[in-house]
Amino acid sequence: MYLVRIALRNVMRRRSRTLVIGSILAIAVVFFLLMESLMVALMDLSFQNAIDFETPHIEVSRQGLIDDEGRNRALPLEESFRIDSDTRQAIEELATYQAAVPILDFSAEFIAGRHSFPVLVRSIEPGSFQEVFRHHEHLQAGSFLEEGQPGVVIGQRLAEFFELDVGDFFTLRFRDQQGSFNTMEGEVRGILDTPHPEVNMRTVLVNRQEAAARLGLPDDAANRWMIRLSHRQTAPEQAQALQRNLTDSDLVARSYREAAEFLVSVEAWGYIETYFILALFLLVGAVGIAAAIVLSALERVSEIGIMKAMGLRETEIVRVFLLEAGGIGLVGGLIGCLLGAIGVGLFAIYGLDISYFLDIEALSAFPLRGHLYGAWNPSSFLLILAIVVVISLLSGLLPARLAAKKDPIDAIRRH
Repeated sequence: MYLVRIALRNVMRRRSRTLVIGSILAIAVVFFLLMESLMVALMDLSFQNAIDFETPHIEVSRQGLIDDEGRNRALPLEESFRIDSDTRQAIEELATYQAAVPILDFSAEFIAGRHSFPVLVRSIEPGSFQEVFRHHEHLQAGSFLEEGQPGVVIGQRLAEFFELDVGDFFTLRFRDQQGSFNTMEGEVRGILDTPHPEVNMRTVLVNRQEAAARLGLPDDAANRWMIRLSHRQTAPEQAQALQRNLTDSDLVARSYREAAEFLVSVEAWGYIETYFILALFLLVGAVGIAAAIVLSALERVSEIGIMKAMGLRETEIVRVFLLEAGGIGLVGGLIGCLLGAIGVGLFAIYGLDISYFLDIEALSAFPLRGHLYGAWNPSSFLLILAIVVVISLLSGLLPARLAAKKDPIDAIRRH
């Protein structure tokens, strides 16, 4: 306790130096907490939009379809399949199972007037589709598909590109099961405006039975089974459990994270960038703490001699200087956590319009749009405070050892 009082007195005696170095550390803490809150909020919203409008919690398909999709190739119709009763039972017995829907996806050219555009045609069963996906909640005009009803539902950006309204005519051109060109014609029944820009531009919804007939496939053909769970966090574990039940088939079960490799990469690089900038701040703070300990040692040569004369060992003198370094880190960390909590709190309450700092039109593949609200992560506050204190202690270790080894009598004589 005596050593703590000495260290505390020295930290308070040099308030200006302590506040300058502590401010650098506080800036690092505030930056980390705000960026971490922003990253968590961005990725949480992105993954949720991908689940609601692109790939839900678990997808079951053939590996060939996944490979061709990853290479941006046209989706092969030969990868369609029917699930047997055992597989259907395994899906429905998943711990957090809510609903499932068969999907028949294929590539096509959307044609209206003199223009055409490549799209993904998603052939669906409207009833079960609405239990798994959330497209119907973002209908801007017209009506959603109904069982046995012809026509398509398209995204708002695609409608704007072709200058289409509800009731206008379209043509889909594609290759059928035999490799021959075929078409589907009809009216636009509905226009969607979802938070997923890519879905708004490149996805066309049609009835599965109508599409299967034009493709030369059975009415119940599907090349994906999409599964919705009640808890997103359980998806990777449940996908692995389902895969164990698919060992005797050529089907693959993968979670939304495996399907969204782009988002996972963005998440990883975002955290790498955040920690890199944090490291730069902490490096400046560490240099400042080391300089502060050196200056403190030079200013207190006689005091070190007195402490040695009182019987304090070198290890105890080192401990005094380390306590000073840790005290500076603790002050900076606590100030940063307080300011960070205020910043994250305001971010969580008022949020930010994503369009102010991201060009959504340029990032159409990124499933993100709308208002973003900060995310609270209490463990991040404890983590960054611990990191700052540890960095402070480590940066003060070498100067403290050098200070403890000084010969105060010789230094006083030279002075």
